[in-house]
Amino acid sequence: MAVLTPLSLEEARSIGERFGLEIAGVRGILAGSVNSNYEIVTNGGARVFLRVYEEQALASAKDEARTLEHLAARGVRTPKPLRRVDANEFIAEHRGKPVAIFPWADGETLCQGRVTAHATTKLGAEVARVHLAGADVARAPASRFDVAALARRIESLRTRAVSNEIARAVDRCARTLDDLAHRSIDAAGLVHADLFRDNVLWDEGEITALLDFESACRESLAFDLMVTMLAWCFSSEIDRSLARALIAGYQAIRRLDDRDRARLFDDARFAALRFSITRITDFELRPRGTGVYKDFRRFLARLDAVEALGPSGLATFLAA
Repeated sequence: MAVLTPLSLEEARSIGERFGLEIAGVRGILAGSVNSNYEIVTNGGARVFLRVYEEQALASAKDEARTLEHLAARGVRTPKPLRRVDANEFIAEHRGKPVAIFPWADGETLCQGRVTAHATTKLGAEVARVHLAGADVARAPASRFDVAALARRIESLRTRAVSNEIARAVDRCARTLDDLAHRSIDAAGLVHADLFRDNVLWDEGEITALLDFESACRESLAFDLMVTMLAWCFSSEIDRSLARALIAGYQAIRRLDDRDRARLFDDARFAALRFSITRITDFELRPRGTGVYKDFRRFLARLDAVEALGPSGLATFLAA
C-alpha cells in the first residue's frame, strides 16, 4: 500500500458517483509499496477503502474483483468489492488506471512479537478455507513469479551495476533457481501468494479480514502454505511451535495429501527465493525514502533455514 497516483477530493467524488457514494473526504494511506490506497469518507460518515491499481491491467483488476466476490460468497473473510451503480462492473478508472472500492475492514495487524500459536492456528485454517473456496474459480491467473519470470529478473540484475553483496546474493539466487528449474505446479489451485502480517486484520484474537489478493494466482497449495509459514513463523529462525500450529490449523480444514507433502521442501525454498529476488529488484535498488523498504537478506536467511533442515528434516520439523 502506498500513495503513488494522486487523488483529489473532486476526483474522488467523480469516482464515488459511479458507485453510488457521496464523498466528503479523502486521505492517502502511506504504507506499503505497490498500489495507491485511500481512506474515503462519505457524507454520512461511513468509511470505504479505495485502491488504484498501479501495476495491474484493467482486465486483471476485473478478474481479481470477480475472484474476491467468489471467495467472499463462500465464507472467506475478505471484503467484497462494491459494484458500480452505472454498470454491471466492480472496476472504474482513474488517470488511466483501474480503481476498486471496498467496504472498510476494521481490525489491527500483528507485529511479529504478538504472533502466537493461537494466531497461526487461526491463520492456517483461513489459508485452507481460501484453497477450498478457490477450487472452482473459473479463471485463476498464472503466477507472475514463476521460474521463468524469476529467471528474467535475475538476468536483468546481471546487466546492472550492483554492489558485491548484491552480486553474491544474485548468484546464490541463480544457483537455487537452477536447482528448482524442474518445478511444476501439479497440485495447484487458487492461492493468495502474499499472506504477510500486513495483509491480515485481527480483533480480540480472531481474524476479521484477509486483504490484498493482487498476487492471487493458480499455484501449488503447498507453496501458499510455505509463503505463509515463512512470513509468520520466522524471526531469527523458524519457530517450530508457530509453524506446527499453522500446519495443524490448516489440516483441521483441509488435509495435506501426499502430493502436498512431497512439495513442502521445494515449495518452501521457492517461496524464500521468490521474495529474495523480488525484494532485490523492487526494494534494494530503489533510492531510500521513496517507499517502504523490505530487506532481501531476511528472505535469504529463511532460504538458509529451510535448506539446513532438508526435505525429511522439514517434514519432521512441521510434523506434517
